[in-house]
Amino acid sequence: MESMLFKRLRPSLNELLEKGTDYSFHGRFIDTLSYNHFTTEDFAKLKQIDELIAPHKQEMVHLFYEGLKQVQPEATKTITEARIEAYLNAFFTMERNRAYVDESLRFFHLLRKEKVNVGKLIVAFNQFNFFVLTTLLAKVALAPKRCLTLMEALQRAINIEQQLLVEVYTETLMEQIASGTEELMEKNAEIMFIKDLLQALDQQNSDVQMVTAATEEMTTAVSEVAHAATVIAEKTTTSVERAEKGQQMMTEAFGEIIETSEQFTNMVDRFEHLQQHLSAIEKVMQLVNGIADQTNLLALNASIEAARAGEYGKGFSVVAEEIRKLADHTVQSLGEVQRNVGELRTISSEVSSSIYSTSSTIRQAVNQAQEAMPLLQEIVSAMGDIQDSTNTNAAVAQQQAAAVDEIANRMSSIASLTEYVRELGEKTGKTVHALSKAIDRFRLNMVNENHIKLSAKALLHLAKTDHLLWKWRIYNMIVGYETVRPEDVASHHQCRLGKWYFDEQTKKQLQGTPAYEKLDAPHERVHIAAKKAAEAYAKGDIKGAEAQLIELEQASLEVMRLLDELMEKVQKERTFETHLA
Repeated sequence: MESMLFKRLRPSLNELLEKGTDYSFHGRFIDTLSYNHFTTEDFAKLKQIDELIAPHKQEMVHLFYEGLKQVQPEATKTITEARIEAYLNAFFTMERNRAYVDESLRFFHLLRKEKVNVGKLIVAFNQFNFFVLTTLLAKVALAPKRCLTLMEALQRAINIEQQLLVEVYTETLMEQIASGTEELMEKNAEIMFIKDLLQALDQQNSDVQMVTAATEEMTTAVSEVAHAATVIAEKTTTSVERAEKGQQMMTEAFGEIIETSEQFTNMVDRFEHLQQHLSAIEKVMQLVNGIADQTNLLALNASIEAARAGEYGKGFSVVAEEIRKLADHTVQSLGEVQRNVGELRTISSEVSSSIYSTSSTIRQAVNQAQEAMPLLQEIVSAMGDIQDSTNTNAAVAQQQAAAVDEIANRMSSIASLTEYVRELGEKTGKTVHALSKAIDRFRLNMVNENHIKLSAKALLHLAKTDHLLWKWRIYNMIVGYETVRPEDVASHHQCRLGKWYFDEQTKKQLQGTPAYEKLDAPHERVHIAAKKAAEAYAKGDIKGAEAQLIELEQASLEVMRLLDELMEKVQKERTFETHLA
């Protein structure tokens, strides 16, 4: 049966569900105090507990230290018993205000930094709580009401510590997730060369197609050249053979010409002898003609003497007449012979002159032939060299034809490979875009579904990721992977960064900070450029959209730089604003 005493002391359900606090400051920590129904009276009771357990404080510190050592042995190198004692003193004696939150959260962040498991830390806190409770029971068990009120205050304080501890771990986790997704998206956004790659591949494919067509034409031309070179080589071989044969024939003809020249020289000599014989004949004829004249004269004289003799001289006159006739006939015959000899001399002279002229011509031809023979030899030799070169050129032309044909085949393969690479680039771009979408969904799910209050650091990481995503979305819109309507681009006051930037608490904390003051202008330019890019793309103005993407990227880089400066400032001046803001 339940003791009537404890039944009266046990709080009712309504009392257990009661919320609220009498602390009066602003910020998130007041909500924590209110949710746990922690009041100034509870704090006063904590101080009473501290006095009651003072003799056992070192034992309590050692218990906490050993519990921590069991959870993470390496952590105790940094988190000493002195550090634990300082935290526990603050737990029992520090007023619940900003200084207290700073002290508690620094200790919890130190635990988080040393990678102490949060679940096991909860166990360590429960062991610490149990130790204090049992110590209280030992001290004030005879005053049940006081004991229960002290235990209630202790439990509320422990609940607050555990809530702060879990929030530190979850918020740090969110900061890491936000930072990690930002880094992933930053690396993802660096793959904005896919558009340029696809455009370059399209241009390369076009160039390759043109080169392939030109190569095919060149292959045809080179094949024709190779065929022509082969034909020329064959004809050159024939020409060389004919030239050599012609050289042989000319050599033989040259020999015959020389022989003919010698024969003509002999003929000239013989005609000279003929002229000499004709001259001798003419001399004989002159002698005979003289004899005939003398005979004719004697016959005339005989006739005259016969006439003088009268009858006695008739016979002698007849003889004299016959002799005269014979002499006349001889003279006539000699005249005829002389005419014939004259004609023979004229003809022989003409023939001799002609033969001499021909002989001179032949001798000149022989001299020219003698001069031409070395030239002919050189021509034949040159023709042989031409034949060798032509044969070589024909072989080279055939090799070039084969090489160009191979180039044409390779260019065709390159064209196919380029198209394949373009397909891979297209798939890569779509895969990277899908990956970015998956990363963004994970990021938003972690933020929206866990209902975790974000620290300024986490929020700034998320804001950076938001702006990286806008640049990424506009880029993928231009590539054709995503649809962005102008109305999808909100005002720079309505985005996550804008809401944080224009929040009164943010202004109070950061107003006057150079990076904060400069942030609004480039942030607005990011939104304007994104909206104009979407409008240009909707009108089919791709170049205009690309120009706005460049403007967006420049403004985004400025936003990123300023956010990094703010993040550095927040990190240096970290006062755990999420619990006080």
